[in-house]
Amino acid sequence: MNRKMITGPRIVAVLIVLALALTAWAMLRKPALEVEAARIVSGPMAVTIDDIGETRVRDLYTLAAPVTGELLRVPFKAGAEVVRGQTLLAEIQPVAPAPVDARSYATTVARIGGLLAQLAAARARVQEARAAEQLAQADFGRVAALLPAGFVSRARYDQSKAALAQARAARTAASQGEDAALHALQAAQASLRSTGAPPRGQVVRVLAPVSGTVLRVLEESNSPVVAGTHLMELGDPGAIEIVSDMLSADAVKVRPGAGVTIDAWGGEAPLRGRVRLVEPFGFTKISALGVEEQRVNVVIDLVDPRAAWQRLGHGYRVTVRVELWAAPKVRQVPLGALFRRGEGWAVFAIDGDGRARLKRVKVGQMNDSAAELLDGLDDGDQVILHPGEKVRDGVKVRAVSG
Repeated sequence: MNRKMITGPRIVAVLIVLALALTAWAMLRKPALEVEAARIVSGPMAVTIDDIGETRVRDLYTLAAPVTGELLRVPFKAGAEVVRGQTLLAEIQPVAPAPVDARSYATTVARIGGLLAQLAAARARVQEARAAEQLAQADFGRVAALLPAGFVSRARYDQSKAALAQARAARTAASQGEDAALHALQAAQASLRSTGAPPRGQVVRVLAPVSGTVLRVLEESNSPVVAGTHLMELGDPGAIEIVSDMLSADAVKVRPGAGVTIDAWGGEAPLRGRVRLVEPFGFTKISALGVEEQRVNVVIDLVDPRAAWQRLGHGYRVTVRVELWAAPKVRQVPLGALFRRGEGWAVFAIDGDGRARLKRVKVGQMNDSAAELLDGLDDGDQVILHPGEKVRDGVKVRAVSG
């Protein structure tokens, strides 16, 4: 009887101790650390330079006004087809002379009087030079006739010949002086002509210099223009290229012939391109943050047929990804799993017991999302992405992805 009563309390005590031990163990046990993980995989990989590009017509022609005058209304709109040497693009009515104020009028009248006197003097010099030339010609004729008979010396003959040449040169100079005086007088008289519209026959007709499409009309309505004013832009929309102004530090890595992916252009699928030219000179450009940047134009040709990009026009914005390096199949580690360890790279891998293990790795090429894994891990291994301070070698972890 006493034995049974003693045994009961002991069992209860043992149960209480076990319950307390289990509670303490549960309270002291550290739960597995939840981490984001990914697996090592093999596949194609490329390293690119991504930048913004702009489409442009390869051969762009800007039509300019050949004379100063009044531009008659241009009947063309953007998209119109034109034929070289046949399509009349614009007509320009030359401007009438501007009115002359009283002071300028009086000044010009006085200048005309002086020019008339200069012209009269020039004509007198012409007459004088002609008379001198005639006299020199007659003297030379007499000397030349007497030379064979020995009545004059050879020196006298040479002097007469030289005098004739000088007289002819003087007559030529006098004639040119008369012409200059006459032109100066005509210019001064023209400045006094009354204003008025030029004859209709003087309208300047501007024909299409090339066959193609009107891309943009810069001057459309009747308006006065000066010589050299840009009227419209012409080109062939089927000959499109892309130009991207890259940082000079990136442009030096690009080689002609490199493959390009054109994205964010508005179509459903990316387009293919190829670098044709890296321009040999750079230019300074101010960034949106106000920083001076040295830029270089990289020119890209479209590889896909026109049917794939026919909706692209001149001046459209696109995203270009210029390929610097590519491989069909390489082992890759996510860039978010890598961190510096000494002079190399390391990751935290998850072993079979669910614990984080520090692994040193050797990497090669890198892009924006992954790095080429040369040594340290195998396909299928799990690595922790963006490991925090709590992740240490040997810590129990639980992957929530990967």
